[in-house]
Amino acid sequence: MLPWIVWRPVNGVTLKWRTSGDDDSTTTFADAVVICAGVASRRFAAMLGDRINIYPVKGYSITVELADAASRDAAPHVSLLDDETKIVSSRLGPGRFRVAGTAEFNGYNRDIRDVRVNPLIAWTRQLFPSVSTERVVPWAGLRPMTPSMLPRVGAGRKPCVFYNTGHGHLGWTLSAATATIIANTVETHLRATIPPRAASFVSQTSQQIH
Repeated sequence: MLPWIVWRPVNGVTLKWRTSGDDDSTTTFADAVVICAGVASRRFAAMLGDRINIYPVKGYSITVELADAASRDAAPHVSLLDDETKIVSSRLGPGRFRVAGTAEFNGYNRDIRDVRVNPLIAWTRQLFPSVSTERVVPWAGLRPMTPSMLPRVGAGRKPCVFYNTGHGHLGWTLSAATATIIANTVETHLRATIPPRAASFVSQTSQQIH
């Protein structure tokens, strides 16, 4: 997808996008737009005249497949935080064990590097020697981080433009709270700018989200 955004004053936002390799574009009109595009939020914000200091910070994890009874018995059932190594772990159902940690500043590179994965495997072997690490699935993803580590939640410089992005490594933790905040913000804006009947619909929709 190759999206771009065109802001239209007074009556909303025009969204246009084109699938890679396709010459035809699709256009959609919206009363408002919420930018929540992870590390791509900075690029979208620039299209709308906003500067959002979001940078990609690569995080790594491994998922250990608990293929035998001994591994399933030895793996912890509660989430753990190793403050010294900054590694966290959690049990994913009966058959998987997730171990995550490290932060790498390497632009938008998504390569999975052994030098980052191996310490996670070594940590698992050291603390849980009875857990087999023969079957390990490595993963790396780009966390949308801000310099203050606080997400950007609220209105942009232009009317009808809002942001809910930059949650860093706490996306799941903060998602419900920031969704409520931005829903209330958008509802307040739309109720003040659109006809009463439409405003009533917006209010009902917002209540369903809550």
